Formats: sequence, C-alpha cells, structure tokens
Amino acid sequence: MLLAALNRPVRLCDAADPLRKSDMDFVAVGYPSPLAKWAFLFLEQALRRIVPNLSVVRLDRFDTLAEQPEHAGKRLVLSMFPNPAFAEACFRSGRPCLVFADDLVESVRHTQATHRISPYAALRPISAGLVLARPFAQTDLGKVIRRDIRGTPADILRIFLEHFAIDISSDIAEDICQGIGFEDVSLSAKLRQDTRDLPEPSDADRDVIAQVLGGLHENLGQPTPGEVTWPRQCFLLGDQPNSAVPVAIDLTGRARIIFYGPYFHLPRGYWNARVLIGFSRDIRGMPFSIEAHSTELLGKARVFAELGGIFEFEFAARVAKPHEPIEIRIMSEQGAIEGHMGLISVGFRDWRPLSDDPASTA
Repeated sequence: MLLAALNRPVRLCDAADPLRKSDMDFVAVGYPSPLAKWAFLFLEQALRRIVPNLSVVRLDRFDTLAEQPEHAGKRLVLSMFPNPAFAEACFRSGRPCLVFADDLVESVRHTQATHRISPYAALRPISAGLVLARPFAQTDLGKVIRRDIRGTPADILRIFLEHFAIDISSDIAEDICQGIGFEDVSLSAKLRQDTRDLPEPSDADRDVIAQVLGGLHENLGQPTPGEVTWPRQCFLLGDQPNSAVPVAIDLTGRARIIFYGPYFHLPRGYWNARVLIGFSRDIRGMPFSIEAHSTELLGKARVFAELGGIFEFEFAARVAKPHEPIEIRIMSEQGAIEGHMGLISVGFRDWRPLSDDPASTA
C-alpha cells in the first residue's frame, strides 16, 4: 500500500500555475535540530513531486552558491550553517527563505545523539547554525517556523509552499503527504524519534543551554540579539587540554594559559564583553591577560589582581565573521608560588551593529 502511494504521481490542477510566481531558488536554513532535519527532508520529498527537474543543494559553513554547478531547473538550497556570503547573495536576489527554529534542549539532545558528544560540545554547532540563520530571520524574505507550528501535515506543507509562492489545493497537499508517508502522525511525534531514548538533561545542563543560546533564540527575528553568557562549564583547562574546568584553579607554577574555549559563535557587531573571575586572598598582585580570538583578535583586556574576591572585567569585542568560532584565552603573565582563581563566566551584552551594516542586520 505504501509503495503504491509513493509511486503515484501528484495531479496538479494546472501544472504551470503553482510554479508561475516561483522563478527563484527555494531556500531553507536552520541549525542542527530535529525540526530542521525533518523539515529539510519533508521539503525535498514534497518539492520533488511538484517541481520538474528539481536540484537539491546542501551548503556548509564555507560553501557558496557560486561554487555550485550550473543547473537548468529550480534548486532547493538547504543549509544548517548558511555563511554570510550566501546570505548576502540571497538578499540581493530576493530569494524567499524558511528559517527553522527548534526547541533548544531538544536540539542539544538531537546533536548529542547524532555525534555522540557531550551536551557542551553539542552547543558549538548549534551556536554556529543559530547565529548564521539570524540574518535570514530578520528580513521580510524570511519566515520563521518553530516547533509549535500547528495543523495537519497538509496544512504545514501548504504553509511552507505558500512562502515560496506555490499555491496548491488541500487535496493535492494531502496527496503529497500521503505519498511521502507523512499522514495521520503528529509533528511532535516525528520530532521525538531521534531523542526518545536519551535521558533527560539535568537542571544544570538546561541552565547552561539557556545561558549560551537562549538570548539568541528568543531574539532570532529581532533587530538586536539578546545577551549571551558562556559559563565556566563550557570552557577548557589550559593545564589539561580538553579537560573540564573545576571551580578553582591552582596558579602555582609558570606563566601559562589558564582557561580557553569555548568555540561558540556570536552575531556580527560590537559587543561589550564582561568576564567574571574570582581570586583567592593570597593572589599577591598577579597580572593576567584576557583575549578573544577568531581568525583575528576581537578584543582584549589586561588585569592586575591585587585582592581576593569576585571581580568583573570588561573589554570591547568586534565580531566581523560570525561563521568563525570564538576562543577566549585567559592567561597568567608571570609565574606564581601560591594563589587560586576561578572563572565564573564570560558574557556579551550591549550589542551594536558594525558601521558598514544596516541597523537591522546582525
């Protein structure tokens, strides 16, 4: 029965009419998540039944459309890491785009299951995809689709296609959904398939996910991104590369990198970086440097620790390449015979656009 449905062609009321207004590429972006994975496949299967000679192009973080081979027909362009050059090309050409924004906790669990990594490592690709999808969500060309979208499978398909100026009847939409095996099954059930066997994240992990991604996710389509905080748990220990960071670090020994990481991403713009660090009472006047790097130095500060306690240090950071991960380095500048320190968090606030950006672009 299913095989027969998959092989049955879709009958359009007027074969030319549904595509008459849609003379450009179909574009869909997102970040690693159950929703983006499902939606990309759903779009591909549905459009192949409507669009003759459809070509599907998948772009990674450094790929551009200009590098893709020529194709006579229409293209469905999919990317979970849409780089700025691709975004600019879409805006210049006026290509409409669907932007898929899933539940953050479920996105982390999905990425963990896919790559067998820790929840904090899973934040890296999600951070990249979320930041790079942001410009698409801020334009009139972009339509943000979230996990709580309601309706039957046919309703959801029509919502997707209407944004691409493809108007099909409910009967045809139902026929397509039946042909690709998505009927009488709720979207929420579909999205739980990859993560249903994973244990629920702890409250501490949920808190870290919210600090790292929450502000960006909640303000996805807004002119100004929300505040971002990278807590201690996301960083790595300089003395033991790839090791988790404890609450307090013994500074005894040579000058060195104390903390580094976490290789997350930020939207384009100027940021006020705030580093929260604690020092023990026996710190005895030690100099430290704090730097933010991607492929270039983004900003830095120099700290002279004279007293014990918890202190906040600020510096300006300029992010011009959102597709490049960011590394924070906190380094002691001289050897020590005693003293301890602890990293609490690195936060980014007070965003401003770069001088060469429109005010609404991140």
